[in-house]
Amino acid sequence: MLTTLYRTVDRRRRPLRDHHYLVLPALGLAYGRCPNAASDGIRQAMATLARAYGDDTSDAEAKQPAFQTPQTGYATGTLSSWVEGMTLLSARDLTRQHPDALIFSAIRDPLARLAACYLRQYGAGRTPPVSSSFLGFQPGMSFAQFALHVCAINDRKSANAYRSQTAILSHNRALLPHRFIRFESPEPDWQALRAEARQVRGIDIGPLPAREDPNEAEVRRLLLETAPAVRDAVRKRYRRDYQLLYAQS
Repeated sequence: MLTTLYRTVDRRRRPLRDHHYLVLPALGLAYGRCPNAASDGIRQAMATLARAYGDDTSDAEAKQPAFQTPQTGYATGTLSSWVEGMTLLSARDLTRQHPDALIFSAIRDPLARLAACYLRQYGAGRTPPVSSSFLGFQPGMSFAQFALHVCAINDRKSANAYRSQTAILSHNRALLPHRFIRFESPEPDWQALRAEARQVRGIDIGPLPAREDPNEAEVRRLLLETAPAVRDAVRKRYRRDYQLLYAQS
């Protein structure tokens, strides 16, 4: 009962916190967004599909292959840079309104995702979100300090930026996405999705644009410098992510 009450209050306080799914109804395609998990290539691919098949696209335009749309840079990983031309839904609304949607998501090794989050919002020269101060985050924290602090916060209280990917993508204790595009192996995973979309939906979602993540070198550096104790804490904190999404790692 207390959990239900908390969720009701939390939905009023943070109304978009559980709206993780970007839907292209014309394609029957839905993307589950985990912040700091997708490559810029995924963002570009979704932007291209939205331009070709989004809400404001005419029938004539929609008949053109999505991947023929000219590629342009696609801003940042903020939520506002994702939603143009797409419908933003919670898992509950997605299952009700689009029960047959082909759902996929981009995921990332939890430690690397945490490093990307740190570099984007909490690292040197960054201004942490104002709300983070209520959870004890301090400006100028090292990555080790940041990671250990995150590990002490459960998913219910966590911001989506570092909330576990399984918590974000689950509904009624089950993962909704049918396919996952791993940050570590984007090309073969995308091609598998492309083949399924062609077979199930009769559409070609096009190739995955090759785009470099500007923070990837810094992410690798942080991972190399991460102490075993921090790695163990992260693996414990994100145990379900590792079990369900990265069982072989």
